Amino acid sequence: MADYAAGGSAPPDQGVKCQALSTDTTIRVAPMERFCGGWSTEHFNDKLRLPDGSNAGQGMVVQLEGMARECLVIALSPYHKYELGKTYAIHFGANGNMQTVLRRHVNYNEAVDVSIPSRVCAENTWVHYWIILQNGKLSAGVGKVPGKHVIGVLDDSMYNMLRSGVDAVKYVGLGNSALQRNARDLKVRNVRVMGIPPQYQEGIPLDESGGFGFVNVNNLGYGTSHTSQQSTGMPNDSELLAEYERERAKAKARAEKFGIEYKEPAADAFLKWSEARRLRANPERGFITGIDTFSVEEKQKALNRKERFAQDERKRKGRDDDGGDGNDEEDAEIIDDDVDDVAEWEKTKKDPLPVEQAWENWKIVQRFRVDCPAGLLNKDGTQATEDEIELTADAANDVWHGVSTVGDPGNDSAMVTTDNFIPRKVSIVPTKIHLFSNDWAPFKQIRTDDVMAYFRDYGPSYVEWLGELSCNVLFEDKHSAARAFAALSQELPSPPPELSNDDEKMDEAEDPKDDGVIPTDEFGRAQAVPTDEFGRAPEAVIARAAIIAKDGEPKVNDILPDFGGMGWRFCKWTARKVSNDRYGRRGTRARVLMRLATTLDVLDDRPTHWPKPPPGFSTKRVLMPWHDYSGKRKKGRHDTKRRRQNDSRRHNRREPEYNVEDRLASGLIAGRAGHEDSR
Repeated sequence: MADYAAGGSAPPDQGVKCQALSTDTTIRVAPMERFCGGWSTEHFNDKLRLPDGSNAGQGMVVQLEGMARECLVIALSPYHKYELGKTYAIHFGANGNMQTVLRRHVNYNEAVDVSIPSRVCAENTWVHYWIILQNGKLSAGVGKVPGKHVIGVLDDSMYNMLRSGVDAVKYVGLGNSALQRNARDLKVRNVRVMGIPPQYQEGIPLDESGGFGFVNVNNLGYGTSHTSQQSTGMPNDSELLAEYERERAKAKARAEKFGIEYKEPAADAFLKWSEARRLRANPERGFITGIDTFSVEEKQKALNRKERFAQDERKRKGRDDDGGDGNDEEDAEIIDDDVDDVAEWEKTKKDPLPVEQAWENWKIVQRFRVDCPAGLLNKDGTQATEDEIELTADAANDVWHGVSTVGDPGNDSAMVTTDNFIPRKVSIVPTKIHLFSNDWAPFKQIRTDDVMAYFRDYGPSYVEWLGELSCNVLFEDKHSAARAFAALSQELPSPPPELSNDDEKMDEAEDPKDDGVIPTDEFGRAQAVPTDEFGRAPEAVIARAAIIAKDGEPKVNDILPDFGGMGWRFCKWTARKVSNDRYGRRGTRARVLMRLATTLDVLDDRPTHWPKPPPGFSTKRVLMPWHDYSGKRKKGRHDTKRRRQNDSRRHNRREPEYNVEDRLASGLIAGRAGHEDSR
C-alpha cells in the first residue's frame, strides 16, 4: 500500500498523504442488485478511505482507472457503508454512456443531483477519472490531472454548511449501476484516496476555459472512434456526438440570449431518431474481421489450406498418393454402408430454402418493402459503386412504392411527386444488412435477440428496427457484413421465374386431393398448409403461393418483382425465435429477404404510432410461414392445442370477414416516416 503520492501541480518537495490499493490489484465489480439502491458493505474496501490525520472537513480527492462499457459508480460516504442522505454517488457513463450524474439522495424520493451529457466510458481501454469534493462542491472529470477535462460540478454548499463534522465523507465505494439485461462486469484499478493538498486550502482550481463542454473520451485518446465506419456513409459515434455538442452549444446560447431557462435537450432533438437510439443503446461491439475474405488473394489462401488439410487427412487414413490399395470403389461402398440414416436425414433438414419461396405473399407485403435505388447494387447483391447517386421523385416511387414516404400505407394515391419530394443523395452502407420479411405474422414475434442469434457467428453489433417487417443489422466493419451476407443468403434469379397454368407443379396444386394444395375460401383467403418444421412448403404449394393476387387466384400474366435485379437475396434458412417471452413463443420461424442497406434505411423521427397486431396474430402459440392471413384457425395436425368448446356454440359463432390487404394496411407499417413497433 502506497503512503504518499506526488501532487499533480504541487511543489516537488511536498507530497500528499494518500491511501491506495497495490498497483497490481484489479477489482472486478458485478452489476448491483436493485434493492437498497444496490449498495452493500462489500462495495467499500477498508483501504479506500481518507488517510489518518487528514482533515475530512476540507474535502477529498479520488483518482482511479476504470474499464467499463457504462455505469461506473463511485460512492463517497462518511461511514463504511452507503448512508442515505449523507453519501454522494458519481455515475460515470449513466444512461447508456450518454450522461454523467452527480447525486446525493436526500431520501428515497428526493435527491440533489445534476446530469451532464458526456461519453466517458470505454469497454476496451483503461480510462483515468478524478473526483474532487471541496467547499461543498462535488466535481468530476477525466484524465490524470485533477481539475482538467471537467465533466461537471454539483453545488451542495447548503448541506456542507449544515451537516455535522462526523458526517464528512471519509470512505470510497466502487459500484456498477448497470441494470439492463445485457449488463456486464466492469474493472477498476489504481484507486487512490487523499485529502485536499495543503497548498490548495481554498480549493483545487478547475479548468473552466470555454465552459464545461461535452467530454468524449474517444477524443482524448481513450478507446476507439471506430474509424472503420467513416467511409461507409454512416456517421460513427464520435461524429454523432460532435454534432450533438454543437447543437447543445447553440441551444445554450439561445437560452442566454433570450434570458430563458436552459433545459438539456435529448439527443434525438438534433440527430436522426435511429442514430440517437443507437447512441443511447450503447451496444456491445462485435468482432472485426479486418480482411477481405472474398479477394483473390484470400480465396487462393483458403484453397491452399483446404488442399493441405485434405492431403493430411488422406495421409492419416493411409490413402495418400504413394499408398492405398487402389480399391476406391470398395472403399466408397464401405463408406456408404456406414452412413447413419438419422444423421443424413438431419443434414437434409438444413438444406437451403427453395428460392421460389422469396415471391410468396409478395403482393400483400410489397407496399411495406423499401427497395434499393437502381445502380447501387449488382444482381448478386454486392456493392456496385461507392459513389453517391441522386434520388429523384420518379426513382423514389420505385423505391417506396408511392406509400411509405408519407407514412400512410392505406392510401394508394399517396405518390411521390416533384412538389412534395426533395432530391437527396443516396449511397450504400456496407456495414449494414437490411432485412425484410415476407411472413408478417411470424416475424412480428421475432425480436432483437432472435436476429442477433441468427447472425451470431459473424459478430453483429446492433439491430436497428425500422418497422414491423424490416430492420438493419449493424457490423463493425464491411468485411464482417460481407461474410454474413454471403453465408446466410442465396442469390435470386433475374429475371424472376415464370409460372404458367400448364406447369406440372400448378397442375398438382389444382388437384383438390393433393395434401400440398393451398386451401382458399370463397373470399380468396389462403388457409393453412402442411409443411416441415423449417417452414418449407411442398413444391406444389410454392407455385401457387408465389403469385397469389388480391382475389386469391393465380394469374398467368402476373409479373413478379425482379428481386434479384434489385440486389435482394433470399435467406438460406428461416429466422427462428430462440426463447419464450411476452412477444411470442420459442420455435416461431419467418423467412426474410436481405440486401445491403442504404442511407435511406433509417428513421428520421421518433415513432408516434404503434400499429395494432395483424389479424390472426398471437403471442401464445408458435407461428410458421404457412399460417393463414385471415385470422381463422383450421383443424389439422399442425394446429396447437386449443380449448374444447360446445359444438353448438362453435357453429353459432360467425367469424368476421376480413379484407386481407385492408387489415394489413392498418396493422403493418414498415415505412421511414416514424412508424415502428417498440422493439
